[in-house]
Amino acid sequence: MDVDVIARGLRNQEGSVLFALFVEPRGFPDQGELAAMHVEVPIDGDQVQARFSDVPDGQALAVAVLHDEDGDKRMATGLFGMPREGFGVSNNPRILFGPPRFEDARLVPQPGQPIIIDMKYF
Repeated sequence: MDVDVIARGLRNQEGSVLFALFVEPRGFPDQGELAAMHVEVPIDGDQVQARFSDVPDGQALAVAVLHDEDGDKRMATGLFGMPREGFGVSNNPRILFGPPRFEDARLVPQPGQPIIIDMKYF
């Protein structure tokens, strides 16, 4: 099955958007190299779309997105580890302190229905 993911609400067109699809909690959300699949998409507007192919039907997963404005392929952080670049995860859970949990972002995608992720900037 193909899984389409839309990241919307990008604050600018600098850099690119990194999408990481996780099927287990290990590495979620900030270690994209541990993801089952990952895609980098150039920016052309205030939203971008990525497609993950060959995802097994019924597979529970979580998607993490990073607006990599500086092109270094990792989250830029400031004082106390606060993110300086935009990010988001599937299910759009409320984020208070620390990174979102895999369980809060986990879902089973529905065929033909994209996963919509609203970008967050601090």
